[in-house]
Amino acid sequence: MRAHLGAALAGHHYVDMRDREIDCHRSTSQRAWAARAIASRREGTLGPAIAEGAAHRRSLGVGMPRPGAHGPTHTHEYYALLRHVDDLCRGTAYPERASAPEDEPLIGQLLAAGTRDHANNSRPTVSEYDMATALLAAEQAPAGERPSKLTVLRASEEGR
Repeated sequence: MRAHLGAALAGHHYVDMRDREIDCHRSTSQRAWAARAIASRREGTLGPAIAEGAAHRRSLGVGMPRPGAHGPTHTHEYYALLRHVDDLCRGTAYPERASAPEDEPLIGQLLAAGTRDHANNSRPTVSEYDMATALLAAEQAPAGERPSKLTVLRASEEGR
């Protein structure tokens, strides 16, 4: 969309709009969220981004939701993970595409870990919040006890 907008503004038809600030937004799918999270994890940027984001939230004195409103996974690290992956989705041209072929099975596992039956209509729904919980559990597993990525995501799904 950004490329199309840039091309349109470069032409002579929309000269009057060149000085305006135009922001492009896209609706991001759960698959896009999972693909960006898995790519970041594979590239080794997920863990440092979570740590840096959580430290930044703490330094700002950002408060946490009241106890009981959310589960124990809703920590500064949880919110840093959500923000990091959301930023990746916004900054990637085709965020739903796997960055590498080996990401495909892990994307499926993360989507499965984030799926549960909706309380009102018994239809399964996928949530980036549930995926973040599973992914954070995998990231925070002690290094010596850390099983393979697929096993971690399956274990997180069964623990719900």
